[in-house]
Amino acid sequence: MIAMRPVIVVKGEEDDIEIGFDAVAAYHGQAALAMLAVTFQALRLALGRLSPSSPPMRSAISVVSGHPGPGVRDAFEFITRAVTRNAYVVDRSLAEGRLVPGANISYSFRITVADRTAILSLKPDALPQRFFALNFTPSRSHEQERELSGLKRSIAADVLAKPAESLFTVTAQ
Repeated sequence: MIAMRPVIVVKGEEDDIEIGFDAVAAYHGQAALAMLAVTFQALRLALGRLSPSSPPMRSAISVVSGHPGPGVRDAFEFITRAVTRNAYVVDRSLAEGRLVPGANISYSFRITVADRTAILSLKPDALPQRFFALNFTPSRSHEQERELSGLKRSIAADVLAKPAESLFTVTAQ
């Protein structure tokens, strides 16, 4: 499935917890693998910048996501437990990451650890335009559904193989 197996480390109640992409994918399933991988990489990048010297406390991480999708939500929940802790908000009005003209969706995240926030915006060339075209086709044919499914898997592998820095524009708040 995915050739590279990156990990994220967060501090649990007592010990560090190492979370690999495979575990996140098993929790999620296969419906939104592309955005699951994008979100995983966003978290890797943000947590490394917000807590560079040690893994952040899982309970100190909060998220505002401009993307309401299940892959995004599940990645944030599995790694941070932010959804369960009511530390996860979807705000489709975020100005950054407006990659699909006319769509009420932002491909951006505001990830906070304690009192430091990183704003990550997916770069316009990070995902192929065909992904957006298929995702925003209201009535996909069976062939288009198959194409989109394969494309999501391919994108997930590509996203995980790239340095996270190459996928996002990052600013601090």
